[in-house]
Amino acid sequence: MPPTTCLVIRNPTSRGALGDARLEATLQIARAAGWRVERADTERAGHAIEIARDAAGRDIDVIIVNGGDGTINEVINGFAGRRDIALGVIPGGTANIWAKEIRVPKDPEAAMREIVGGERRRVDLGRAGDRYFLLMAGVGFDGAIVPDVSASMKRRFGASAYFVKGALDALRVKTCAVTGRIDGVAREGPMYWLLISNTRSYGGLIDIMYRAEADDGLLDVGVMRRGGAWNLLADGGRLLFKRHDRSPNIDYIKARTIEIDTPDLPVQIDGEYAGTTPMRFEVVPSALTVIVPAGLETPLLRADAATPPARA
Repeated sequence: MPPTTCLVIRNPTSRGALGDARLEATLQIARAAGWRVERADTERAGHAIEIARDAAGRDIDVIIVNGGDGTINEVINGFAGRRDIALGVIPGGTANIWAKEIRVPKDPEAAMREIVGGERRRVDLGRAGDRYFLLMAGVGFDGAIVPDVSASMKRRFGASAYFVKGALDALRVKTCAVTGRIDGVAREGPMYWLLISNTRSYGGLIDIMYRAEADDGLLDVGVMRRGGAWNLLADGGRLLFKRHDRSPNIDYIKARTIEIDTPDLPVQIDGEYAGTTPMRFEVVPSALTVIVPAGLETPLLRADAATPPARA
């Protein structure tokens, strides 16, 4: 069988991006395993979508991202629907949430060895409007915060930048009346924060959606009805003990579709601003093939068997 053909997409401006010499040493591990390796650097916002889309039209088996979750999101949106192409990650960027979720080593050479010897798993994607997400979408509270987290804050504080900004702005974001549907059932009431999740970790620091499974064909949905100092303190305390889903202020459910009709609520997906509502969110089951460390055991992935690669 022909060798595995791999494209490595690096975001050179991301926090922790590899320098040329370190990247080449990392790529040599794949080449030594018989892989054909190409590389490309992003040059602007949205460029990774274009690079991945071009790769999907060629003879590429694996796309590896050296960048953060925002770069991963762009890459996914460039080849979504092509389950014959597998996604690998060499950690970089602000939070590296997906890399942490699947326990990819921080060391780039070790990460590449895990990719070369790894297993393929099928995972779900979420879709917000016409854009896919691998991790989470947020409406309201964190949707309002994300646009104000500057690139310099991300480089300086990493994932903590979102929590710092969130702490500063928590009381600024107001509860509003929202109408919509969850799995076709009409819902109406106050909403401070809506979190729609395919994975568990929020910001790479805490498992807010601690029941989520990335391959169960469902999205985990958390609705925080009201903000304010008392609710934020009470629900924050419950969160530390994973009892926030018992709060009278929070609904925690699983769903396939979520529709928000109320206009002008800010939305974030995978840590990047994604516009405003109205918007429809839905799960796309088994939409993406990912490479994870061989023998990975994690409650995030239910699959017992790996998906064999398209090529040896």
